[in-house]
Amino acid sequence: MKRMKKIMALMLAVIMMMAMSVTAFAAEGATKGTLTVNVKDGQTLANQTVNIYKLFDMTVSGTNYGYKVNSMYTPILDQVLGVGFTDKTDQGYYDAVQKATDTANGTNTQKFANDFTKELLKYNTEHSDQMIEATSTKSFGKDATDKTFNVTGLDFGYYLVCQTGTKEIQSSLVPVVGETATVNLKTQAPDITKTADNDATTVHVGQTVTYTITGQVPDMTGYSNYVYKIHDTLTNGLDFVTNEAGSVVVTVKIGETNCNDVVGAISKDNARNMTIDLSEKVKTAATGAKIEVTYQAKVNKNAVVETKNSATLEYSNKPGTDATGTTKPSEVVTPTYPLDVKKTDTKDNMLAGAHFKLYASTTDGNIDKNTVIKVTKDVENSDGKYTYAADQSAADTIDEMVTVASEIDGNYNLHINGLAAGIYYLEETQAPDGYNKLSAPVKVTIKKTSDTEWTITKDNNETPENDKIIDIQNSTGSLLPSTGGRGAIAFSVIAALLVFGVAVSFIRDKRKEA
Repeated sequence: MKRMKKIMALMLAVIMMMAMSVTAFAAEGATKGTLTVNVKDGQTLANQTVNIYKLFDMTVSGTNYGYKVNSMYTPILDQVLGVGFTDKTDQGYYDAVQKATDTANGTNTQKFANDFTKELLKYNTEHSDQMIEATSTKSFGKDATDKTFNVTGLDFGYYLVCQTGTKEIQSSLVPVVGETATVNLKTQAPDITKTADNDATTVHVGQTVTYTITGQVPDMTGYSNYVYKIHDTLTNGLDFVTNEAGSVVVTVKIGETNCNDVVGAISKDNARNMTIDLSEKVKTAATGAKIEVTYQAKVNKNAVVETKNSATLEYSNKPGTDATGTTKPSEVVTPTYPLDVKKTDTKDNMLAGAHFKLYASTTDGNIDKNTVIKVTKDVENSDGKYTYAADQSAADTIDEMVTVASEIDGNYNLHINGLAAGIYYLEETQAPDGYNKLSAPVKVTIKKTSDTEWTITKDNNETPENDKIIDIQNSTGSLLPSTGGRGAIAFSVIAALLVFGVAVSFIRDKRKEA
């Protein structure tokens, strides 16, 4: 048994020695590797630049390895490590970087990377004749869909991977000591979000809508100048609310600071394009502080269902250059809806000359007879087409609309544009010649279902009109039933009973008198 134990121990020792030899041979045989850079799920490298700096060369001796500082970067490392750093040997530099980054604390690694980039850019600015280049660099365009990329043929060593073009400089220290190495970076570009006030889920012509744009102050480490410009574009259905000088009235708050001197500059080429330049304001603000911008726009007669407002952010994305990136548009759709009416006889023939008034509703959904909706004609002499009046109290508005004989843009003969979602009542005030006027107003309900879709229902019918057109018919002749019909018989019977009742009552009263 003892002999067997000795044999097993000897065999185990041999296996371990063989394994160590294989490792040593592999280390001595391979001197280059591939570095894979990944981004977070759901993100891409669009508008990003990735720089790779080899701070240390890796040295291999048998089963031992060490690091030799790349002298190209020692001036930068000296500045980053500070005056307390004195051991300027290869091992001293390596130990100091390890201590500065403290892999147990990611914020320290981030600070080291930011400081390194800042000092590198400063150095290159001051020494333009001997600029320090990255070991490897790659920039990705605005339409790039890459979520990962590989840098092949890298000498073994200790690298700083630094990504710019984001809200923050993102970086990581990674050793390349084998055939493959991986670093996972965050790519979170600056962004903005645009919203409309709560009352503007749908709008009517003439309504003033307050828009709010929110963002965050980016980390500008490494940038001597930083561009932060909001570009806003309106559709034809909206107009900016401006001051006497022709600038858009905006309010800006960064953190707890109100920036009262900021204006929205309207483009000379397009009155619906505005730029809000906050480049100087963000320079003195705390990184990560909330940015809130508000302004107003007014809905005009050209508004349609797809009426929208979009904003983009132009921002610096490459330290040491004037390069900028642009975010995807943040859009807000503030729809306004048409009301189309098809006025016909009982045989589906279009009827001209029907007069209508449109009423708003009360809070409980009943007709509000005190609020008749005023309209204007779309253009001069455009019969049958009307628009919600921007100024409901203006003298040139109309409170009555008239149907036409021919179809308008489809299968209807009365068109009212610019209504918000809600409950309305169409009251026929005059029927076409030879036809009976409606006995009661028609209830119309417009309901928003999405940014670009809506439904229209008539009276209390819960089934939406398939074509979003309200069908209203007029009949001819007497409103009473025809002579000789069942209705006439019933009417006669009721009248006879009433007469009989009166006669009986009269006789009874006479008998009482006697």
